[in-house]
Formats: sequence, structure tokens, C-alpha cells
Amino acid sequence: MSSETIVLREAEAGDLPDLLELYQALNPSDPVLSAQEAGAAFAAMLAQPGLTVFVATDNGEAVATATLLIAPNLTRAARPYAFIENVVTLEARRGRGYGRAVVRHAIEVAFAANCYKVMLLTGRQRPEVHAFYESCGFVQNKTGFQIRQD
Repeated sequence: MSSETIVLREAEAGDLPDLLELYQALNPSDPVLSAQEAGAAFAAMLAQPGLTVFVATDNGEAVATATLLIAPNLTRAARPYAFIENVVTLEARRGRGYGRAVVRHAIEVAFAANCYKVMLLTGRQRPEVHAFYESCGFVQNKTGFQIRQD
């Protein structure tokens, strides 16, 4: 990491190339999107109420990201809940605090929005990945289920 502090901010349209590089590192087997497909999907994400893509930057380059989705709710005194998804740091920048900073920032934003909980799922089985999320404050105390359409 440079001598500067980690800069955290909401992603903007100009961050798309960096985000695509990050997401390719997250899911290398994903098909490469055309510029038109990626631009349309990212514009829809940026316009989606309650959805925020955060980036941690170093010298202006997005080197880590996490997406936060805040969902309205009728339980828990009508307090919303949040999901964090698509957490990734460029491999060359891992272990320097970027990922932790962006995840912790997303959690802080969720709690500032009065969310009663923040959820995150990972398919990674490596102990160091689980330790990373625990170091961000997460507790593995629920059973997750999913169904996919491929």
C-alpha cells in the first residue's frame, strides 16, 4: 500500500473497467461481457435504490470492492436488513487492509441506515477467507441455503 491512507468511496460509472478486472479475479470462469452489456448492467446497478458498490482505491485505482444491498422490511420494528456481495481485492493488493476497509465501510453504512443485521455468504472454503470475514466482525452462526439457475 502507498503511504497514503485507503480511500473509500461509492463506485461511479468511470470505475467500470477496474470493477470488471476485480470481478474477473473473483470469478475467472465468468464469460467476458461486451462493453455494451457491462455498461447497461452497471448503469442499472448504480440506479438501483438501496444498492451501493463501494471501492477502496490506491492512487485512484479501485483495488477492492464490495456491494451492499439494503432491503426494506416489515419485521424487527420495520428495520431494514443488508446483504454484502461480490467482495474482492486484487491479488497483488491482498493482505494490505483494502478488503477489510471496504467491507467494514459497507457494514458501517448498513448500520447507519438502521439495518438490524448484515449478511454475507461465501462459497470459498479456505480457512483464511473465513478468518478474514470473522476479522471484519462477522459470526458464522446461521445455515445458508441457495438455489441457482445456470
